[in-house]
Amino acid sequence: MEGEIRNRVAENESLVVFDLEDYFPPVGVKTLDLSPLAANGIIRESEARDFISRLNPDEYADAVVAVQLDADTIIPQWIWPMAAAQLAEDALYIGAGSEADVLSQYYAQRLSRLDWSAFAHKKVLLKGCGQYPVPPSAYVQAAMHLRLSAQKLMYGEACSNVPIYRG
Repeated sequence: MEGEIRNRVAENESLVVFDLEDYFPPVGVKTLDLSPLAANGIIRESEARDFISRLNPDEYADAVVAVQLDADTIIPQWIWPMAAAQLAEDALYIGAGSEADVLSQYYAQRLSRLDWSAFAHKKVLLKGCGQYPVPPSAYVQAAMHLRLSAQKLMYGEACSNVPIYRG
């Protein structure tokens, strides 16, 4: 058909869109604040065990969990694995720190596990401008991996992109 509108981007088999939002946690990032355990700046094991045992793992299902504790507290190192062990079966990822830091940790781990050879000799568009707060470090990690396999790397949208690398 002469007047038919065609989506040439979709028809272009050598152009692959890599969207970091595809890896965004389904229910986002949730915070587990352990600060209520710090009476007078000290965490007691018995109180910590009780607090952590009462956590409902279902509340953290499929979430990236940022475990946080006030820096003015004497922090025993066993608190981190104790909290992680309670949520490990349900949470998508668990890390210590701010939500932004833990989301960056999650993306670093997630992207390191991908098979990047699928992008070999392809033109790859690293999609930008999404609805989720994908951390800048995720774009750095993705670009690093894609640079090693892709024929060409671009950032943006198919209709408007910035060339990043051409092999």
